[in-house]
Amino acid sequence: MSPAATLPKKRMKFIDRKLDGGMGMAVAKRTYLRRVIDKKTEHERWETWSEVAERVALGNTLLLKKFGKKFDKDRLADYHLMQKHISNGSLLMSGRHLQHGDKTQPERNMEVFTNCSTATSSYVLFYLLMNGSGVGRPYDDDLCLVNWDNLPNVRCVISDDHPDFVWGFDESVRDAKHKYGEESDGIHWFKVPDSREGWAQAIEMMEVMAFEKKYKDDILILDFSDVRPKGAAIKGMQNRPSSGPKPLMNAIQKVTTIKGAGMSLWKQALFADHYLAECVLVGGARRSARIATKAWTDAEIFDFISIKRGGFLWSANNSVAVDDKFWKQRSNHARKVLQAIMKASYEDGTGEPGFVNQHRLVQNDAGFEGYQDGKYAESSKYKPMKRTEKMLGQIARHANAKIYTQIPNPCGEISLNMLGGYCVIADVVPYYAPTVDDAEEAFRVATRALIRVNTMDSLYNREVKRTNRIGVGMTGIHEFAWNQFGYSFRDVIDEEKSRDFWLTIARFKRAVVDEAEKYSKLLGVTVPHTNTTIKPSGTISKLFALTEGAHLPSMREYIRWVQYRSDDPAVKKYAEKGYPIKELKSYQGSTAVGFPTQPLICRIGMNGELVTAAEATPEEQYKWLMLLEKYWIVGIDEQGNPLEDTGNQVSYTLKYDPKKVSYKEYSEMVGKYQGLIKCCSVMPQQDSTAYEYQPEQPVTISEFMRVLNEIEQDETLLEDIDYEHLKCESGACPI
Repeated sequence: MSPAATLPKKRMKFIDRKLDGGMGMAVAKRTYLRRVIDKKTEHERWETWSEVAERVALGNTLLLKKFGKKFDKDRLADYHLMQKHISNGSLLMSGRHLQHGDKTQPERNMEVFTNCSTATSSYVLFYLLMNGSGVGRPYDDDLCLVNWDNLPNVRCVISDDHPDFVWGFDESVRDAKHKYGEESDGIHWFKVPDSREGWAQAIEMMEVMAFEKKYKDDILILDFSDVRPKGAAIKGMQNRPSSGPKPLMNAIQKVTTIKGAGMSLWKQALFADHYLAECVLVGGARRSARIATKAWTDAEIFDFISIKRGGFLWSANNSVAVDDKFWKQRSNHARKVLQAIMKASYEDGTGEPGFVNQHRLVQNDAGFEGYQDGKYAESSKYKPMKRTEKMLGQIARHANAKIYTQIPNPCGEISLNMLGGYCVIADVVPYYAPTVDDAEEAFRVATRALIRVNTMDSLYNREVKRTNRIGVGMTGIHEFAWNQFGYSFRDVIDEEKSRDFWLTIARFKRAVVDEAEKYSKLLGVTVPHTNTTIKPSGTISKLFALTEGAHLPSMREYIRWVQYRSDDPAVKKYAEKGYPIKELKSYQGSTAVGFPTQPLICRIGMNGELVTAAEATPEEQYKWLMLLEKYWIVGIDEQGNPLEDTGNQVSYTLKYDPKKVSYKEYSEMVGKYQGLIKCCSVMPQQDSTAYEYQPEQPVTISEFMRVLNEIEQDETLLEDIDYEHLKCESGACPI
């Protein structure tokens, strides 16, 4: 049925789902809610959740305008449906949509609305990081073709009248022209434009010149005079302050240290990307989320396994790309690699490197060979140099020769072409849907919304058109299982007992598949190669205190400690109201305030049947993942037969207690289960005794109630939690 069939005759009145007090409201204010002028009072205030729903739905559905007036009714119908489900909380989209979604969406680049991506060159990786995207990159020997030893001698200069120029430290443009002269055979000048694209072009120039191997003795001068100074407002980033040119100038200086260091090409690329990611982190609006993979068959795989030991190269999560041959363990090399991975991940207490089961990732190479022309990374907003196409084309030829061409995004929930692709995702919350039919409607609305996002202009236009990959996910799954079916975690991993729950999940999967096929044909676009996923959903789920994605709640009740400056007036107010206070010794001049916190799932009356992450065994959690893959990621038809796999992955972090699980038990567990699922991070629980205070301190229900009872209730005293305390994963680097 066309969505136009549900077009309301008049403006619909929607539920305005209330954000969870404290953390939920703090997350919303710091990342998603905008300041608006109230039409009645003419005073500035925060948006309501229903206003967020309205602008996000409007921006997304306006993408249909490019398809002509024949879609006007469909556009209006989906506008109302999206608005209804977002306002109700049954559709959350991802944080990028909630933050940036509005009527300007059709004019913006798609990268702003994507969560993660992949790249096989440093300049593209840097550009995507600056757009707020987490980036995955394979560091396989046959894909790292740039020898940074051939980098020209790079000089970063800046006008002496630039506000960020420092006498005695920076080299001025005037001095550089006197010293090196104007553009000539051995001297190359590049004036860096004041934009994300401009910064990426500077790195592109360096990388391509190194690839071409003929500029090793030349000088490349990068002029940063046009880059806005530190603190200047950035339009399109809620006027966040610019970082100024210095972070990139410093990062480039670090990249130049790779030259002559005697490293293999894959290792050079790893260091270059790390230095550039550090630069993005300095921007302050987001962390640099990355995943680095390397094939288990590569000659220097053992160097990759150990390269982070001791706390190095922290900006990426490292995983070894493996396949079914690896898990069969028939060769000495496979056995040695497995033992080295498990030894490093267990003994370092980091869970790294992890495993990526490439043979289980959905891969469709139709049309992939066409990328050998090197034109697969360009958009209307970013045009690489003509000479760059040769480098990209050669990388594509090497990629095309590989058996496996897919790696996951940094969070592990989407299967992406290693040359370049995007993670376009949304969360449906069936718990908040009044009926299962309403929940199915939300899944279908989400499917259409994500397909529309894929019609936006992007750097990877060709890959998006070729694959149209989307990821419709779920969050609040445990609440839904209990509310709709009365099942706890241990009930749902009993497949026979909870069959009605799993058949409902399978119904949702079929709805997504059906809607993806119908809507793609309606718009004349490729049917998505993949369509379902479960993402981490950490920030989004906090809006309504839901369990995050597929994860179990970490604790029943806890005190959430938030750090303030000791002279902050709020500290005195909280102390007077009875909130617990800690004067910190490790951070002089800082005070931690404790907020009693209880997840929603602990408030819905599970009668002692709730299971937390620490209480579930690793075997139970692996079983949970396998069932999610069976019914949601792959799916079954109404006769119980598996569907063709059009699923992505479940992003999941399985934690174990190293005090209770020996290395022998750990290695047996990983060897038995890790090869049976698509992706899973296996991490040790952190020993919190080394820290003065934990951000989240577990307490008993009696301790929780005691603290709660000591606090004087005052609705005028609202929690105000700074962005830095939230560590949210949305936004983009402020350039």
